[in-house]
Amino acid sequence: MVGDSHRHLHYNSLTGTIPSQLGQLTALSHVYLNYNSLTGTIPSQLGQLTALTFLDLHPNSLTGTIPSQLGQLTALTTLYLHFNSLTGTIPSQLGQLTALTTLYLHFNSLTGTIPSQLGQLTALSHVYLYSNSLTGTIPSQLGQLTALSHVHFVSNSLTGTIPSQLGQLTALNTL
Repeated sequence: MVGDSHRHLHYNSLTGTIPSQLGQLTALSHVYLNYNSLTGTIPSQLGQLTALTFLDLHPNSLTGTIPSQLGQLTALTTLYLHFNSLTGTIPSQLGQLTALTTLYLHFNSLTGTIPSQLGQLTALSHVYLYSNSLTGTIPSQLGQLTALSHVHFVSNSLTGTIPSQLGQLTALNTL
């Protein structure tokens, strides 16, 4: 369809890798590749899709790290990377996604700490990081996210105290 900036390829039996050439489709605003059997890594070229507002790559069998280039998607409101086999750390560059309202990274094999830069995502309402292997403390900067309503950090290896700054989250519904 001419002028269509959405690509609905979800609920198919797609296999193989996500082509890096997808990053050349710069008018795309929504990418739905969820509920397939895709493998390989997330192409860093997706960071060129600056009009993208919705990226859904769950559940697939994607491996490797979350490309830091996704931090260039400043129009992105929804990032669904959950139910994959992603490894490595959560890139601090995701803290540049100031329009982001929903961040789902649960059920992966992510390690390292929760980046304090996520505290810059003032539009964020849902953050699901559960069932990973995250360590360290909960960043006190998350207390600045006044739109935050759902926080799920269950089944990680977080330590330390719950930051008192989380008491400022008056919209919080689930912790």
